[in-house]
Amino acid sequence: IIASIGLASGALNSQLYTMIVAMAVVTTMAMPPTLRWMLARVPLRDEEAKRLEKEEAEEQDSVPKMERALVFVDGSANGAGAALLAGMFAAQRQILVTVMQKAEAAGGVDIPATGRQILSAAVAAANKNEHASHGESPAPIATMTLNDLVHAKPIETDDTVTIEAAKGYSIIFAGLEHPFAVTAKRFDERLQRLVEAFDGPIAIMLNGTRRASRETALDILVPTGGTPEARLALEIALALAKASNGSLTALHVFDPREDTELLRGRARRQGMSVLVDARRLGKRSDVPVRAITMTNPSPEAAIRRAMRNSRYDLLVIGTSLRQGQTKFLGPRSTALVEMARTPTLLIAR
Repeated sequence: IIASIGLASGALNSQLYTMIVAMAVVTTMAMPPTLRWMLARVPLRDEEAKRLEKEEAEEQDSVPKMERALVFVDGSANGAGAALLAGMFAAQRQILVTVMQKAEAAGGVDIPATGRQILSAAVAAANKNEHASHGESPAPIATMTLNDLVHAKPIETDDTVTIEAAKGYSIIFAGLEHPFAVTAKRFDERLQRLVEAFDGPIAIMLNGTRRASRETALDILVPTGGTPEARLALEIALALAKASNGSLTALHVFDPREDTELLRGRARRQGMSVLVDARRLGKRSDVPVRAITMTNPSPEAAIRRAMRNSRYDLLVIGTSLRQGQTKFLGPRSTALVEMARTPTLLIAR
């Protein structure tokens, strides 16, 4: 531009103008490959190497990509549990949360706190734990930040939650008193509409309790078999364990019916690889992870025995929904839901 002005004003002749433009083009074109050649010979600092390694590892993770969460709860114990876990998850991941609560009471008992209040308290408690884990003085998160993270919306009609779910949420936490129909092996009508309308993961609270404390460190059990849904459940469980300063146990169940001479080594290596991956994720999240294996032709029976023996605070299960005329749980997931007696977070996708 300057050369063009100089040429127009007569300060430069055509030869000088051509030389200046050629110099600008050559130096501009030469800069990228020259910088690439020079920087390739500069050794990486430890901090930069760790950052690049972390970014590469998180490429296959789902939780770091989540930005917004929708919480749909009622006044039941399941609603309180779902709101509590959603608040911990939101605080640990620093994501926006929209809470929608049914204005009803469970069993004729007044609701002691709204979903928004439970979420806000869980966000504050999880942030206190986060500060404490880094050796900082535990101070609650600012009220302004709570208001920025947690928003409440009223439920005006039966379709309000379904319409809201279509607005770009990454995950939904659902806590209803009866999430499943009693007679048929399917979701409750309200939850079924939500499952049909939302393509992302839905975290459904089962066997919730009002006795859960926001200050309690959660001891979580996660069955994992190497599927994408199981890995997602593991990531969410790690976020909850991190938020509560808790711990996590990854369980892999071997089926002896598949343990033939041909598959014995392969199945064993795959199972060990899944548990190694769980430990690696735990180390990256700064959460202690214990890996255990069991052999049982019925995985749900093995999971129930593990829960009974160690008395975990929370069971997190990842499952894929079957697709027919409607979305529904498979037989194995249905068996797990029916046998669960402890607080359970079912991650369905």
